[in-house]
Amino acid sequence: MSNNCIRPAAPRKEPREVHAVDASTLGRPVQLLTRYTDQLGDGLGEMFKQISRRYRAAYQVSELSISPSMPPAANGRWMVGDTKQGRVGGLIERSLVLSLMAHRYGAADAAPADAAPAASSDAMPETSTEERLRRSLCLQALERALRLIESAPAAVPELPRLQLSQQAQLVAGTWFIQATISEVNQGLSSRLLLALSPQHIARLLQRLSQELPARAEAAAPKPEPAKLVRQLQLKIEARLLEQQIPLGQLLDLRPGDLIPIRLKTTDVLIDGSRLFTASVAEHQGKLCLTSFADAD
Repeated sequence: MSNNCIRPAAPRKEPREVHAVDASTLGRPVQLLTRYTDQLGDGLGEMFKQISRRYRAAYQVSELSISPSMPPAANGRWMVGDTKQGRVGGLIERSLVLSLMAHRYGAADAAPADAAPAASSDAMPETSTEERLRRSLCLQALERALRLIESAPAAVPELPRLQLSQQAQLVAGTWFIQATISEVNQGLSSRLLLALSPQHIARLLQRLSQELPARAEAAAPKPEPAKLVRQLQLKIEARLLEQQIPLGQLLDLRPGDLIPIRLKTTDVLIDGSRLFTASVAEHQGKLCLTSFADAD
């Protein structure tokens, strides 16, 4: 009888998922871009809050991200234009544009609250009113995105003249911002896309890098003055006078003799090193040092 036994096969390990590294991010402080997306999210949120107050809607902005990769295909057409820093663009999905038009013209109030957007709405021909609304929304969103890139918060960004484009027609190295726009009452979830040129991204990363040391310095705890006084214990010596006389004259001195002297600036020494000069003044019978100056 054989003692061999059949061992169960070891479970096969699933291959580890490997993410490709985009070469445009190497050596660049792209981790700082989260500060930009947080600020832009606040700006877009305020933009749609104003729209909601105007039309009694409930628009919300969420899931804002920035990436050098083109997002999945969106249902809509691009609005593109050129600035001194390169080409920019915006895309607002048509379902969002139609939702805004419905609120503007009162059609949203007539529809049931739980009704989903009509599936056939995308097949409707576009109108000039829809195109103007899309261009206006893209410009408002791009203005907020470009304003945050400027080093001066009050600087007015250069806004392009946007043209409707079937294809994105963007240059290599373009970065894309994607945000989800939802409307609770309509059950709507749509996307807003913005495209920034490589020059805009380089300018943005430079500004964020320059702000980093200032933010770190502001966040660093500052010592209290009382503690600082206790921590710095320095011994200061004042060399009031240095007089040279011949050896014969020194040997001839007798008790009661006077040596004429004249006080000028005084050397101030710390741990034996001459660091300052000062003037000697009398105050309430005591000699004091004043008018400190760096030693040459």
